[in-house]
Amino acid sequence: MNKEQLKKEQPVVYQTLSNALTRDHLAHAYLFVGPKGSPKNEMAVLLAQSLVCHHTDSDGFACQECDVCQRIQKEEAIDFKWIHGDKNRIKKKDILDLQSFFEATSVEIENRRIYFLEQFDQATPDASNSLLKFLEEPRPGIFAIISADEKSNVLPTIQSRCQWIQFRPASKQRFITMLEEMTDTESAKMLAQFGYTMEQAKEILAWPGFDLIKDSAKKYTMNWDDLSMILSMQREVFVAKSEHMQKEKIRFWLECVLYYTKENKKGIPLSKQIRIQEILIEAMDMLRRPIELALFLDKLYNQIRKVVIS
Repeated sequence: MNKEQLKKEQPVVYQTLSNALTRDHLAHAYLFVGPKGSPKNEMAVLLAQSLVCHHTDSDGFACQECDVCQRIQKEEAIDFKWIHGDKNRIKKKDILDLQSFFEATSVEIENRRIYFLEQFDQATPDASNSLLKFLEEPRPGIFAIISADEKSNVLPTIQSRCQWIQFRPASKQRFITMLEEMTDTESAKMLAQFGYTMEQAKEILAWPGFDLIKDSAKKYTMNWDDLSMILSMQREVFVAKSEHMQKEKIRFWLECVLYYTKENKKGIPLSKQIRIQEILIEAMDMLRRPIELALFLDKLYNQIRKVVIS
């Protein structure tokens, strides 16, 4: 997402950060808060680029095209660390490793270092306590960008040490229209409903097994009381050690199943529909923890089948 799109979709966020950049009134830590799907990641990258770019525009934002900007975009700059919290919960070790890394390496760009902690509202309590210690004694030239879907899940003491930046929800219809240029309408609607950013949606659409995962979810919701359907999932989709046996792909499959559960009731009573949805949501939360994926899926199949046939 480029600067003009961000300016149009998040004008208050854009202007707030522009004022800070042009007047050099930068906070040492920013907390980006907003619903899933709002462009917090894109703005975090742009802010990181803007802190070190040599070709900023009149609004103070980076050019997004120079070598420095591109290295940050590709996460190749030594002075920019992005800890991805969308795949696994951020842990205490992640924070300690981040501190150790900054202590052990020399400054490469503009005497400034930036770290981005994504979805920190899902971080472990120990990670939050470690970050708090890091924020309590800010070092010159080190900037923190923290994102959260739910501000209430971030320690108040961390909130108090950050400048809050509130994002408004992304326009779902505009998001769908943009995705329809890359995929079919159903897939575009699903990705928009799941709350993915445009960059995340593009990455998912590029998966070699995207259609297989999506279509298998649809078939599963039509035949989840059938043991042969479970065998098909085990032998053809989520095969042990296959490229599909990854947390992000299983999470996407769960979201697809949730979508089709709501779309295709197949005569299932409302009470069972609700219980199945609860199981799927609980499973998505479980994926944030260290688990054995094959056993996790087997348990899920059996849980849902018991609900359906009971």
